[in-house]
Amino acid sequence: MDRSDLRRALALRGWWRLRPVTGPAGTSALRAMTGANIVLAAVVLTGHTALAPAAAFGGMTAVHGRFEPYAVRSRLLAAVGAGLVLCVALGSAAAAAGWGPVPVTVLVAVVAALAKLLTDAVSAGPPGGLIFVFAVATTAVLPVSWAQAGAQIGIAALAAVVAWCVGMVGWLFFREPADKQISWREGLRSAVRLPSHELPRATKVGAGVLAAGLLAHFLDLGHPYWTMIAAAAVLQSTHLNHTLHRTVQRMLGTLAGVVLGGLLLAAHLPTPAKLACIVIALLCGELTVIRNYALAMLFITPLTLLLSSLLTPPDVLGLASDRLLDTVLGALVGLVAAVVRPGRGYHLATA
Repeated sequence: MDRSDLRRALALRGWWRLRPVTGPAGTSALRAMTGANIVLAAVVLTGHTALAPAAAFGGMTAVHGRFEPYAVRSRLLAAVGAGLVLCVALGSAAAAAGWGPVPVTVLVAVVAALAKLLTDAVSAGPPGGLIFVFAVATTAVLPVSWAQAGAQIGIAALAAVVAWCVGMVGWLFFREPADKQISWREGLRSAVRLPSHELPRATKVGAGVLAAGLLAHFLDLGHPYWTMIAAAAVLQSTHLNHTLHRTVQRMLGTLAGVVLGGLLLAAHLPTPAKLACIVIALLCGELTVIRNYALAMLFITPLTLLLSSLLTPPDVLGLASDRLLDTVLGALVGLVAAVVRPGRGYHLATA
């Protein structure tokens, strides 16, 4: 490895820049906000807050395929929705079966690696494999019975279907010429055929998530799954410079977001007000994530904290400090995993 190339890859310059938007960001953000929150709002307002995480993860189908034509978006959202429901099912089953911290960490690491491999293979685009990790890691730590696990899977499936419908509703009014054919078969074949660019990246993600989870459990942190999610988040890139920027952006954005989220939690908002804040936060996150990841984390962090507070009355200071500490640790572990022999498919810097 050339040291000068490594120094350039580890340059912080430019992490604060706003990227240009190449698609209808406002329409995409409104579509994501609507599709992600319909079922979530329904279960919360009807008093079934225990199902809120499952509804949220199924609804997160809507944040994928932002600018894809409808022919591509239809297949992509269907595949993503099925994958997210499967992740909720895996996490719920692990929780119902009473899996311990180490087996859960291994499960999340395997899902992280597979999600990275498959989303890269089909060029799924942002947010890559991150939401799949979020879904399995969160549901695996929520204590449930087998009956409750079944309910979570059903709600996640319903939310995914609703998100698909919202994502495709524009097709009724704006037909597009079928000029973009998609075939995932060759991409999947090349991803698992040696030599492959995707396999080393997926392995690195899995190893980073596994290391972050085990370290968090060893240190007895409050929410170890947040550490694994942070590691997976910074490793979604394909080059080291972008990973460094995402690490800095996630840490600084989370710091600011923890302050904002702490203020909202300290206000002891009623449930409908919390739900409104969650909806607005997702909209703002979608509007900013394509511009700068740090800005997006300013809104996604309060969203996560508010969603957590729907399940149990929060210790505001404890929840906020856990979020910050777990995120910083996970992001740093992810960065270390990226720095250790970038290797084939994981480049030092952007082309």
